[in-house]
Amino acid sequence: MKKKIVALLVAIILLTTMIMVGCGGKKGPAPEATANKQEDYTPVAIEETQTRTISNEIVFSGKVHADKEVMILPEVPGKVVKINGYLGTRVEKNSVLFTLDKDDIQKQVAKAKKAAEASKANYQKTKESIQNAELNLDRTKELYDQGAVSKNQYEQAQLAASSTSLDAVKAQYEQTQLAYEQALDSLKDTSVKSPISGIISEVNIEEGEMASNAQPAMTIIDMDKVYVEINVTENVINDLYLDQEVTLELAAANNNVVGKIDRLSPAADSKTQLYPVRIYIENSEHKIKPGMFAKIKLNTDVKENVIAVKSEAVVQKDNKLVVYVVEDNKAIEKEVTIGLDTGIYVEIVQGINVGESIIVKGQNYVENDSIVKVVRGDE
Repeated sequence: MKKKIVALLVAIILLTTMIMVGCGGKKGPAPEATANKQEDYTPVAIEETQTRTISNEIVFSGKVHADKEVMILPEVPGKVVKINGYLGTRVEKNSVLFTLDKDDIQKQVAKAKKAAEASKANYQKTKESIQNAELNLDRTKELYDQGAVSKNQYEQAQLAASSTSLDAVKAQYEQTQLAYEQALDSLKDTSVKSPISGIISEVNIEEGEMASNAQPAMTIIDMDKVYVEINVTENVINDLYLDQEVTLELAAANNNVVGKIDRLSPAADSKTQLYPVRIYIENSEHKIKPGMFAKIKLNTDVKENVIAVKSEAVVQKDNKLVVYVVEDNKAIEKEVTIGLDTGIYVEIVQGINVGESIIVKGQNYVENDSIVKVVRGDE
């Protein structure tokens, strides 16, 4: 019985002690409450302001063209006896592409040569005859003046000296000589040469068939440089200039390249009212092929060395534009004046300086002087 009473007393004492300890804990805030109070801040991401070059970007599309494209037509028609280059073959300037049958042309050369020689002989004979007639006229005149010959003889000598026109004979000789030289040129033209260095992109002839000077036999292209031509509107043309660098995206070549504006039309096309612009690209490895399509990105409204922040950093509040800078772990509201907005960056004309820490994430959840904690960005 006494043991039960002692156990009961011990239990009462322990319960009383626990209650006192619990009541004593009410004198201060619970640990969880203290922690919540300490964590009363807004997490933000920041970036340090700096000067940038910003611009608006306009995208065009265009087709790639070879820098030079020459269609080869033989000067004279003829039978193809040999082809030296085929599709895809690289050729040098003045190299022989194909040759034509020379037999018929050689016959024409021989015939023209004989005619030229005969005409030359006639010209020389006529020239000597006229010289003799003129010499005879001079002698006859002297005799006539001395009374040694009659007037009739003198007049016959005058007639003989003037009856033959050397100019007409000379013209005939020159004409036959020209025909002979043209026949020789035609013989040379049976070896058809490339006027440029490049690659054969088209072959329309076969050995044994006739090549005509009315249809291209081959096409040669120079791919060391290629160009893309686009057409721009009047509000864009004045933002472009010669040698301006342009980024081109070529999906087919799996490549992004930088080209330069080489030509700017000063006048709009009468049909489209657009201004042609040509962009040249260095292509020494020939990875970019004529006929491929390119996406061209042009920068307009370029602003250089201006303070620019990400567009989302600027918040509209009470009919004004503000950004928040972090100072001493607080968000400080600053009203700004903006300029060019590219959609990615916005120019700050007035309101902040270079080197300030701008809130770029979390800016919509802070107020002026609210406590913030930088969790990401340029701390």
